[in-house]
Amino acid sequence: MNKDAIAKSLAADLEARLGQLEAIGALLAAAHLDAAIDALCREFGIPRNASDTD
Repeated sequence: MNKDAIAKSLAADLEARLGQLEAIGALLAAAHLDAAIDALCREFGIPRNASDTD
């Protein structure tokens, strides 16, 4: 598996965890994870849909 494919898979996995963090009230951790996902997507040119969680 190449780096781009790994990054895309990792971004999807991390994105799936955001809702779980928010559900348990770990909002600071969720904010940090969201920033990390943004950075990963920018670095590898992965398009990211805007989060619809608030």
